[in-house]
Amino acid sequence: MIVFDCAVCGHRLSAPVREVPPPADGEVWTPLDSPVDPCPPRMAPGTFARDPDPGRTAWGPPPKSFRGSRAGHEPGVDLLLSPGDLVGTTRIRGRWSGCCGPGGTDGPNLARAGCRAEVGLWTGDCYTWLDVALDGRLTRPRPHTDG
Repeated sequence: MIVFDCAVCGHRLSAPVREVPPPADGEVWTPLDSPVDPCPPRMAPGTFARDPDPGRTAWGPPPKSFRGSRAGHEPGVDLLLSPGDLVGTTRIRGRWSGCCGPGGTDGPNLARAGCRAEVGLWTGDCYTWLDVALDGRLTRPRPHTDG
């Protein structure tokens, strides 16, 4: 198990998770056009996967306060998590638009609560997967130890 930390401030971004293969489109629930019956998360709780389509998210440049390498991930590697596995993040209100939930069309909409680095994108509208993608450039994995 590992946890992901913010590469800008070093604080946690995720609960302990284990890597699994990314879900194929046919293996998960199909998005519905109903806010009453939303899609379940694309990723099971406690898991993460490397995004098979990292180009779907247009990340801006890393924040000026970011000093370091690519934080352990190659450029273009984004990480898919279940929304319930996020820790210490907050919504970027001006980018949380959609009809039934965040559509993700306005760019990163999750920030690290302390340093405000734009670390992720939450989608969960009626026409999207319920999904969280963390910017692989701004995350640092570390082994999770009990206690």
